[in-house]
Amino acid sequence: MSTPTNIIVGINAQSTLKAGAYGTTEANATDLGFIKGGISIEHQETAYEVKVDQCLGIIDKITTAESLKIKFSLAEATLANIALAFGYSTSSTTFEFGDKSAETYKTLYINVKGPNGASRKYTFWKCRPSGKTSQSYKRDSETLVEVEFDVLCDTSKDINKRFGKIEDITSA
Repeated sequence: MSTPTNIIVGINAQSTLKAGAYGTTEANATDLGFIKGGISIEHQETAYEVKVDQCLGIIDKITTAESLKIKFSLAEATLANIALAFGYSTSSTTFEFGDKSAETYKTLYINVKGPNGASRKYTFWKCRPSGKTSQSYKRDSETLVEVEFDVLCDTSKDINKRFGKIEDITSA
């Protein structure tokens, strides 16, 4: 049965994208400001195909790897957002980069519209910039900070929750 209220269109003014140091609660995470073009969450699995001589087809697939990638474009090209995209931290008016001896893992929180008037909350426990980012300064064009994060397994969590969680929260 089709349910039109399950169709989600766009993001709204209450949508947020927050990042904090690994393990930071959402209340202590920093709102990254406006985004352009939405947020993309990509899931990919690699599987081993089980075949036997007595059957021409594949009889089973066993997942051997799983990955998540989050992509978004920050419309606020602040030094803090550029540092985030490069995988550094900054708290001043200068951003210097070149020393990657200390990894800066992040916890990401994404709040968007959900089905049936609910809010949908994504929490990704342990994320790392993928090393792929860009900024373009063009005449008569917006400067966006392109950010891509890999979601890593957080081995401190239960096996079923190692990447994160998605919740639909209904308003009371």
